[in-house]
Amino acid sequence: MSKRLGYQIPNLFETPESFEEFKKALSLLKANGFDGVELNLNFSDKSLLTRIKGTIDEAGLKLAAVGTGLLYTNDHLSFTDPDPAKQAQAVSIVKGLVRFASEAHANTIIGTVRGASPLDSDSTELLGKHLEECDSTAEEYGTNLALEAINRYEMQSLNRAEEVVTLIDALKLRASGLLLDTFHMNIEERSIENTLSNYLSRIVHFHIADSNRWPPGNGHLNVDALLKQLMDLGYRGWVSAEALPRPTRVDAVKETADYLKRCNLLAH
Repeated sequence: MSKRLGYQIPNLFETPESFEEFKKALSLLKANGFDGVELNLNFSDKSLLTRIKGTIDEAGLKLAAVGTGLLYTNDHLSFTDPDPAKQAQAVSIVKGLVRFASEAHANTIIGTVRGASPLDSDSTELLGKHLEECDSTAEEYGTNLALEAINRYEMQSLNRAEEVVTLIDALKLRASGLLLDTFHMNIEERSIENTLSNYLSRIVHFHIADSNRWPPGNGHLNVDALLKQLMDLGYRGWVSAEALPRPTRVDAVKETADYLKRCNLLAH
């Protein structure tokens, strides 16, 4: 496959020592054959983002995508929060991350920052309004939003590929596409294989993990076959591993890399 395999790492920017840990994480990815790194960020400070980008460049890696989930899980900010100030803060940071991602030709992931509660008429209107704002920014900067289909146990709406694509079309979003994740699809989709075939043209980013969110090879999903189907269908975007750091973060990276090498999807 093309050189577009990344690995998602956690937020490592909370202490003065963070950048040393970040550099170690990037070195680990590089040593194990990955091409890029996916970051989950909850800030849009330009100087810090510039330093992050420079550190990735120095490591010889690419930025695969920028996640925004920490805005919801850590900071309790979302597009559908009842507090307009929190909505505005979430949108402002996401727009800043879109601009940052665009400099590296990377997508910005929109998942839990949507808000995890069920969508009623008011929250649906809010979500649409703020997605349109962020989509407009993404279009202006020549990049994409990657709207993720997330399983029902984590989010109470937009759980399946069909639902995400229907929303994108209803809002007439011009710079937004679909993010599919093997872990979530295993729970929600009737057939992962059919979903890949039916929505290939809408996929702008792809996550892999096994059925238990461990690295591929530790559950019952045939991630190898799914990735080969995706490549055979013509997908050429980023594939990022999003696996639990078990037994340790280092082990998870190495296990994922070893699995992809056995499947001839990562260079030895």
